[in-house]
Amino acid sequence: MFPAYDETFEETKDTYPETGYVKMEEGVYEVGYEGDGFHFDNEKNRHKVYLNAYEIRKGLVTNAEYLKFLGAGAYRNPKYWHSDAWTWINENNIEKPLYWHQIEGKWYRYALSGLQVLDEREPVTHISFYEAAAFAEWAGKRLPTEFEWEAASDQFIWGERWEHTNSAYLPYPGFLKPDGAIGEYNGKFMVNQMVLRGSSIATPEGHSRRSYRNFFHPSLQWQFSGIRLCKK
Repeated sequence: MFPAYDETFEETKDTYPETGYVKMEEGVYEVGYEGDGFHFDNEKNRHKVYLNAYEIRKGLVTNAEYLKFLGAGAYRNPKYWHSDAWTWINENNIEKPLYWHQIEGKWYRYALSGLQVLDEREPVTHISFYEAAAFAEWAGKRLPTEFEWEAASDQFIWGERWEHTNSAYLPYPGFLKPDGAIGEYNGKFMVNQMVLRGSSIATPEGHSRRSYRNFFHPSLQWQFSGIRLCKK
């Protein structure tokens, strides 16, 4: 059974992603929230980071690209996976992205609009950090750090998928966990989780900021998460 939440729901607005890479110069960049509007404590304090020169892709990895990864037998090849990831896919029999189904030799995806033939133009979604990192390794690329992502984010379109980074979820310099209930919100989760940047179709209004730091355990697939690559 594959009930549709809304048969007219459009999960992806732009199925013709930008091509090429943004070249970023070596130097010192400022990251973190700046201003007086709504923000979370994990976005502060704004601080400087030094980045080596890098190139970050303008468009997200598509379903067509991920199909090649799948077809190459990458889910059965340990050389692409972190050790923990290899344990995860074998213990849980992970062979494909969440909500992908192969029916009579054809790939389908179960989405909010119901079960549909996989649109190869769309950005791949419901990908764990483990899968994103393995795909990057297979492709001869790497995931950006959260600071690389933020520094370059005004030079590419973002907002259709949460984007995995290769940054562990850690406090910024000067971070202090507030007293009371608010202190339960972010600081206590700063262990064994990875940062995602951007936003998605499911992100509430007002939560789409370049400095927003989402965080998930590396095995989780249910978020609207995708992949942006950097050159090695």
